[in-house]
Amino acid sequence: MLVPWGIQVDRNFVVHLRELIRCGVKLAGCSIAPEMLRKIDNVFRTKLFQRLAPLMIPQLVKVRLFEALSAGYNAIVVHHEVFDAVYTGYVVGKTINVPKIVFLQLPPFYGFKKRFENILRSSIMWRRLVATSTISESLYSVEAIARYRVLHELNKRRVEDLLRRYDVVVAISKSIPYEMGGEWVDRVVSMDPGVSLDEDDINLIKAVRSRVREKENYIVFGGRPTADKGLAEALILTSFVAKRFSGLKLVVTGRVSSVLLYRLRRACRRLGVENNVVFTGFLPREKRFEVVAKARLMLYPSHIDAFPYAVLESLYLGTPVVGYRIPALEIYYGRNPGVKLVEEGDVEALTVEVLNVLEKGVDGVEPPKIRSWREIMDEEISIIKRAISIS
Repeated sequence: MLVPWGIQVDRNFVVHLRELIRCGVKLAGCSIAPEMLRKIDNVFRTKLFQRLAPLMIPQLVKVRLFEALSAGYNAIVVHHEVFDAVYTGYVVGKTINVPKIVFLQLPPFYGFKKRFENILRSSIMWRRLVATSTISESLYSVEAIARYRVLHELNKRRVEDLLRRYDVVVAISKSIPYEMGGEWVDRVVSMDPGVSLDEDDINLIKAVRSRVREKENYIVFGGRPTADKGLAEALILTSFVAKRFSGLKLVVTGRVSSVLLYRLRRACRRLGVENNVVFTGFLPREKRFEVVAKARLMLYPSHIDAFPYAVLESLYLGTPVVGYRIPALEIYYGRNPGVKLVEEGDVEALTVEVLNVLEKGVDGVEPPKIRSWREIMDEEISIIKRAISIS
């Protein structure tokens, strides 16, 4: 296992690393960004410099191998699309002269301007919503535009250049190369999809569904409580839906920092929905399944996805979904009668569709067919073996 520099700033990194080592995973190396970048970010309370500087000057990053890897290793396999992972894998693969394979979990960049602009708008909407003053609202908007435009363009150039040097580029969903556009539609090997629910999840879902007898008076937010999952749109939508259904609540699950929670509650008060939004914090998996099963619908206005687990779980739990028509949802759920999609960023249309489902229901909620993890793993192994044999 090789550890890229980006994951090392995660607060749970050491815990996860110890668990992997305990399970027999061997740590073969890592990449390291200059410590000064972290210190600068700490001063300005951001992660911008740690992301921006390596994109501008990749040579700042040093890749360290803990042993001579050339003996006994047949390939480098990268399981993430972010720049630090793609760059680290490329350097190591080139150093020891073995095939380089990367699995993309999300689009590393967007080839269509409209998609990128929608994501940017959602970020600005979010930052304005949680701003604590008019000045900070303006600063947040300017910072979001600069951050997204500069980082996305730099990242696109760097990652595209690196991906062209990989022997095989694999996407875990057909939506990923479509989002990337251009040459990548034909160049990327697409799994269809490369993720699924395991047997334990399916059995747990069946158990939860069997004991949930009726729906309760709330809708559940399907994604993580973040900007790119559409939380700002969800709160704004709730302010309109609550006028028609005064007792209806929006339930938001997932861990939220105390600082962000304060800002979100403040935003709810400004929108007049402080009594209509419930932030549960982290929930164990079974409890979250129960919350979804009892909801009248799942609201899923996500802007960034490849194959949404939350939507899959919701359909298996018998709860309809209303979301944006982004490629990941359109490709895998667009024809499902339990999923209603509207144009991305159209909060008014999203609100109307939510009201329609609440008032009239849907024709039926059908769980889609899924692949087994064994099928998916066999396909991944086949792709890797093929790349090694060709080399």
